[in-house]
Amino acid sequence: MNKGITSITSLLIISLLFASCKKLERAKRSSLEGKKTEYLLNQMQENAFNFDTFQAKADFLVKQKDQQNTFKANVRIKKDSLIWISITPLLGIEMARVLITEDSVKVINRLNREYFIGDYSYINKRFNVELEFDIIQSLLIGNAIDFEDDEKLQFATDRAFYYLGNLKKRKAKKADNKPSKIGKEDNELISLWMDPSNFRIAKILYSDLSADRFLLGEYTDYYKVNDQVLPRKLSFDFQSKQPATVKIEYSRVSLNELIKFSFNISTKYEQVYY
Repeated sequence: MNKGITSITSLLIISLLFASCKKLERAKRSSLEGKKTEYLLNQMQENAFNFDTFQAKADFLVKQKDQQNTFKANVRIKKDSLIWISITPLLGIEMARVLITEDSVKVINRLNREYFIGDYSYINKRFNVELEFDIIQSLLIGNAIDFEDDEKLQFATDRAFYYLGNLKKRKAKKADNKPSKIGKEDNELISLWMDPSNFRIAKILYSDLSADRFLLGEYTDYYKVNDQVLPRKLSFDFQSKQPATVKIEYSRVSLNELIKFSFNISTKYEQVYY
Protein backbone atom coordinates (compact mmCIF):
# COMPACT_ATOMS: atom_id res chain seq x y z
CA MET A 1 0.00 0.00 0.00
CA ASN A 2 1.30 3.51 -0.83
CA LYS A 3 3.16 4.86 2.21
CA GLY A 4 1.23 8.12 2.39
CA ILE A 5 -2.24 6.65 2.12
CA THR A 6 -1.28 3.75 4.40
CA SER A 7 -0.31 6.26 7.08
CA ILE A 8 -3.54 8.19 6.64
CA THR A 9 -5.85 5.19 6.73
CA SER A 10 -3.96 3.45 9.52
CA LEU A 11 -3.93 6.48 11.80
CA LEU A 12 -7.55 7.16 10.98
CA ILE A 13 -8.44 3.68 12.21
CA ILE A 14 -6.89 4.32 15.61
CA SER A 15 -8.59 7.58 16.02
CA LEU A 16 -11.64 5.64 15.50
CA LEU A 17 -9.17 4.64 17.20
CA PHE A 18 -14.92 9.91 16.35
CA ALA A 19 -29.60 23.10 10.52
CA SER A 20 -28.23 26.02 12.54
CA CYS A 21 -26.02 25.57 15.52
CA LYS A 22 -26.18 27.63 18.66
CA LYS A 23 -23.06 27.93 20.81
CA LEU A 24 -23.58 27.08 24.48
CA GLU A 25 -23.04 29.36 27.42
CA ARG A 26 -21.15 27.96 30.39
CA ALA A 27 -23.29 27.64 33.51
CA LYS A 28 -22.11 27.94 37.07
CA ARG A 29 -21.27 24.68 38.76
CA SER A 30 -23.69 23.49 41.37
CA SER A 31 -22.50 21.89 44.58
CA LEU A 32 -21.96 18.13 44.73
CA GLU A 33 -22.45 18.12 48.48
CA GLY A 34 -24.66 15.21 49.45
CA LYS A 35 -24.60 13.81 45.93
CA LYS A 36 -23.39 10.27 45.28
CA THR A 37 -21.56 8.70 42.38
CA GLU A 38 -24.87 7.51 40.96
CA TYR A 39 -25.94 11.12 40.52
CA LEU A 40 -23.08 11.88 38.12
CA LEU A 41 -23.55 8.59 36.30
CA ASN A 42 -27.26 9.29 35.82
CA GLN A 43 -26.67 12.85 34.66
CA MET A 44 -24.01 11.69 32.25
CA GLN A 45 -26.33 9.03 30.84
CA GLU A 46 -29.29 11.39 30.52
CA ASN A 47 -27.18 13.94 28.65
CA ALA A 48 -25.37 11.46 26.37
CA PHE A 49 -25.56 12.22 22.66
CA ASN A 50 -28.27 9.97 21.21
CA PHE A 51 -28.96 9.14 17.57
CA ASP A 52 -29.92 6.44 15.14
CA THR A 53 -27.68 7.68 12.32
CA PHE A 54 -24.97 10.35 12.44
CA GLN A 55 -23.40 12.11 9.47
CA ALA A 56 -20.81 14.92 9.40
CA LYS A 57 -18.08 16.53 7.37
CA ALA A 58 -14.78 16.43 9.25
CA ASP A 59 -11.34 17.98 9.01
CA PHE A 60 -8.61 15.66 10.29
CA LEU A 61 -5.08 16.45 11.39
CA VAL A 62 -2.87 13.45 12.17
CA LYS A 63 0.65 13.61 13.60
CA GLN A 64 3.01 10.70 14.14
CA LYS A 65 6.71 11.26 14.80
CA ASP A 66 7.86 13.83 12.21
CA GLN A 67 4.97 13.17 9.85
CA GLN A 68 1.81 15.28 9.68
CA ASN A 69 -1.21 14.77 7.42
CA THR A 70 -4.36 16.82 6.99
CA PHE A 71 -7.39 15.66 5.04
CA LYS A 72 -11.14 15.97 4.79
CA ALA A 73 -13.55 13.13 5.40
CA ASN A 74 -17.20 12.24 5.46
CA VAL A 75 -18.06 10.41 8.70
CA ARG A 76 -21.20 8.29 9.01
CA ILE A 77 -22.28 6.18 11.98
CA LYS A 78 -25.18 3.80 12.40
CA LYS A 79 -25.50 3.51 16.15
CA ASP A 80 -24.01 0.34 17.65
CA SER A 81 -23.51 -1.12 14.18
CA LEU A 82 -21.31 0.67 11.62
CA ILE A 83 -18.72 3.43 11.34
CA TRP A 84 -18.11 4.49 7.74
CA ILE A 85 -15.47 7.04 6.70
CA SER A 86 -14.68 8.36 3.24
CA ILE A 87 -11.29 10.12 2.95
CA THR A 88 -10.99 12.89 0.37
CA PRO A 89 -7.65 14.69 0.73
CA LEU A 90 -7.45 16.14 -2.80
CA LEU A 91 -10.09 18.10 -4.73
CA GLY A 92 -12.94 16.09 -3.26
CA ILE A 93 -11.76 12.89 -4.97
CA GLU A 94 -12.08 9.88 -2.68
CA MET A 95 -8.76 8.15 -2.02
CA ALA A 96 -9.76 5.71 0.71
CA ARG A 97 -12.84 4.30 2.42
CA VAL A 98 -12.99 2.70 5.87
CA LEU A 99 -15.75 0.52 7.33
CA ILE A 100 -15.64 -0.54 10.98
CA THR A 101 -18.17 -2.97 12.43
CA GLU A 102 -18.37 -4.72 15.78
CA ASP A 103 -15.98 -7.43 14.62
CA SER A 104 -14.20 -6.23 11.45
CA VAL A 105 -12.05 -3.48 9.95
CA LYS A 106 -12.12 -2.92 6.18
CA VAL A 107 -10.16 -0.43 4.08
CA ILE A 108 -10.33 0.35 0.36
CA ASN A 109 -7.29 2.13 -1.10
CA ARG A 110 -8.45 3.56 -4.40
CA LEU A 111 -5.07 5.12 -5.15
CA ASN A 112 -3.32 1.73 -5.32
CA ARG A 113 -6.41 -0.32 -6.21
CA GLU A 114 -6.02 -2.42 -3.06
CA TYR A 115 -8.19 -3.45 -0.12
CA PHE A 116 -7.72 -4.83 3.37
CA ILE A 117 -10.14 -6.93 5.44
CA GLY A 118 -9.31 -7.92 9.01
CA ASP A 119 -10.42 -7.83 12.63
CA TYR A 120 -9.43 -5.70 15.61
CA SER A 121 -6.24 -7.70 16.11
CA TYR A 122 -4.83 -5.62 13.26
CA ILE A 123 -5.35 -2.42 15.25
CA ASN A 124 -4.20 -3.95 18.52
CA LYS A 125 -1.03 -5.44 17.07
CA ARG A 126 -0.05 -2.59 14.79
CA PHE A 127 -0.61 0.28 17.23
CA ASN A 128 -0.40 -1.37 20.67
CA VAL A 129 -3.89 -0.23 21.65
CA GLU A 130 -7.02 -2.07 22.75
CA LEU A 131 -10.04 -0.41 21.14
CA GLU A 132 -13.42 -1.99 20.53
CA PHE A 133 -16.33 -0.74 18.45
CA ASP A 134 -18.30 0.78 21.32
CA ILE A 135 -15.21 2.67 22.54
CA ILE A 136 -14.44 4.09 19.08
CA GLN A 137 -18.08 5.14 18.66
CA SER A 138 -18.13 6.86 22.06
CA LEU A 139 -14.87 8.66 21.36
CA LEU A 140 -16.14 10.03 18.04
CA ILE A 141 -19.25 11.65 19.55
CA GLY A 142 -17.98 12.59 23.01
CA ASN A 143 -19.91 10.03 25.03
CA ALA A 144 -18.44 8.34 28.09
CA ILE A 145 -16.78 4.94 28.06
CA ASP A 146 -18.76 2.65 30.34
CA PHE A 147 -17.45 1.61 33.72
CA GLU A 148 -17.84 -1.91 35.05
CA ASP A 149 -20.96 -2.35 37.19
CA ASP A 150 -19.05 -3.44 40.29
CA GLU A 151 -16.31 -0.80 40.14
CA LYS A 152 -15.65 1.50 43.06
CA LEU A 153 -15.57 4.96 41.53
CA GLN A 154 -13.99 8.18 42.77
CA PHE A 155 -15.78 11.48 42.26
CA ALA A 156 -14.77 15.05 43.05
CA THR A 157 -14.72 18.61 41.77
CA ASP A 158 -11.68 19.70 39.78
CA ARG A 159 -11.51 23.40 39.01
CA ALA A 160 -14.21 23.98 36.35
CA PHE A 161 -15.19 20.32 36.02
CA TYR A 162 -16.63 17.33 37.81
CA TYR A 163 -14.33 14.32 38.01
CA LEU A 164 -15.41 10.68 37.94
CA GLY A 165 -13.16 7.66 37.52
CA ASN A 166 -11.76 4.40 38.83
CA LEU A 167 -8.54 6.23 39.66
CA LYS A 168 -8.20 8.86 42.37
CA LYS A 169 -8.29 12.39 40.94
CA ARG A 170 -4.82 13.22 42.26
CA LYS A 171 -3.30 10.19 40.57
CA ALA A 172 -5.27 10.77 37.37
CA LYS A 173 -3.93 14.33 37.12
CA LYS A 174 -0.38 13.00 37.39
CA ALA A 175 -1.16 10.48 34.66
CA ASP A 176 -2.52 13.30 32.50
CA ASN A 177 0.94 14.88 32.40
CA LYS A 178 3.03 11.72 32.67
CA PRO A 179 1.30 8.40 31.96
CA SER A 180 3.97 6.36 33.73
CA LYS A 181 2.60 7.72 37.00
CA ILE A 182 -0.46 5.47 36.61
CA GLY A 183 1.47 2.39 37.65
CA LYS A 184 1.75 -1.05 36.14
CA GLU A 185 -0.37 -2.64 38.85
CA ASP A 186 -3.54 -1.03 37.49
CA ASN A 187 -5.69 -2.62 34.79
CA GLU A 188 -8.28 -0.85 32.65
CA LEU A 189 -8.50 2.74 33.86
CA ILE A 190 -11.06 5.37 32.93
CA SER A 191 -11.06 8.96 34.19
CA LEU A 192 -13.69 11.47 33.06
CA TRP A 193 -13.88 15.25 33.50
CA MET A 194 -17.41 16.59 32.92
CA ASP A 195 -18.63 20.09 32.12
CA PRO A 196 -21.09 20.99 34.91
CA SER A 197 -23.27 23.00 32.53
CA ASN A 198 -24.25 20.03 30.40
CA PHE A 199 -22.69 16.91 32.02
CA ARG A 200 -20.90 16.20 28.76
CA ILE A 201 -17.30 14.97 28.60
CA ALA A 202 -14.60 17.64 28.53
CA LYS A 203 -11.67 15.25 28.91
CA ILE A 204 -11.13 11.51 29.14
CA LEU A 205 -8.10 9.50 30.18
CA TYR A 206 -8.26 5.85 29.10
CA SER A 207 -5.54 3.30 29.86
CA ASP A 208 -5.84 -0.33 28.86
CA LEU A 209 -3.86 -2.89 30.87
CA SER A 210 -0.63 -0.89 31.32
CA ALA A 211 0.59 2.68 31.72
CA ASP A 212 2.54 2.64 28.47
CA ARG A 213 -0.67 2.31 26.45
CA PHE A 214 -3.13 5.12 26.98
CA LEU A 215 -5.36 7.65 25.31
CA LEU A 216 -6.07 11.21 26.40
CA GLY A 217 -9.06 12.79 24.68
CA GLU A 218 -10.30 16.38 24.93
CA TYR A 219 -13.59 17.84 23.68
CA THR A 220 -14.19 21.56 23.13
CA ASP A 221 -16.55 24.00 21.42
CA TYR A 222 -19.77 22.21 22.34
CA TYR A 223 -22.83 23.35 20.37
CA LYS A 224 -26.42 22.30 19.81
CA VAL A 225 -27.49 19.86 17.12
CA ASN A 226 -31.19 18.99 17.08
CA ASP A 227 -31.51 20.06 20.73
CA GLN A 228 -28.59 17.88 21.77
CA VAL A 229 -25.06 18.86 22.68
CA LEU A 230 -22.10 17.80 20.51
CA PRO A 231 -18.41 18.78 20.59
CA ARG A 232 -17.25 20.48 17.41
CA LYS A 233 -13.54 19.92 18.15
CA LEU A 234 -11.97 16.65 19.31
CA SER A 235 -8.33 15.94 20.15
CA PHE A 236 -6.78 12.55 20.92
CA ASP A 237 -3.27 11.91 22.18
CA PHE A 238 -2.19 8.27 21.89
CA GLN A 239 0.81 7.22 24.00
CA SER A 240 2.15 3.79 23.04
CA LYS A 241 4.98 2.24 21.08
CA GLN A 242 3.82 4.37 18.17
CA PRO A 243 2.54 7.64 19.71
CA ALA A 244 0.22 9.79 17.64
CA THR A 245 -2.03 12.82 17.88
CA VAL A 246 -5.35 13.05 16.04
CA LYS A 247 -7.47 16.20 15.84
CA ILE A 248 -10.98 16.29 14.36
CA GLU A 249 -13.27 19.23 13.66
CA TYR A 250 -16.88 18.55 12.66
CA SER A 251 -19.15 20.60 10.43
CA ARG A 252 -22.51 20.08 8.70
CA VAL A 253 -23.76 17.50 11.19
CA SER A 254 -27.08 15.79 10.51
CA LEU A 255 -28.90 13.15 12.52
CA ASN A 256 -31.37 10.33 11.90
CA GLU A 257 -31.51 10.69 8.14
CA LEU A 258 -31.61 7.82 5.68
CA ILE A 259 -27.98 7.42 4.63
CA LYS A 260 -25.99 4.80 2.76
CA PHE A 261 -22.96 2.87 3.96
CA SER A 262 -21.88 1.49 0.61
CA PHE A 263 -18.65 -0.48 0.59
CA ASN A 264 -18.26 -2.23 -2.74
CA ILE A 265 -14.85 -3.69 -3.52
CA SER A 266 -13.95 -3.92 -7.19
CA THR A 267 -12.96 -7.37 -8.44
CA LYS A 268 -9.96 -5.65 -10.05
CA TYR A 269 -8.57 -4.63 -6.64
CA GLU A 270 -5.90 -6.72 -4.96
CA GLN A 271 -6.31 -7.87 -1.36
CA VAL A 272 -3.39 -7.00 0.93
CA TYR A 273 -2.46 -8.56 4.28
CA TYR A 274 -0.57 -7.30 7.34
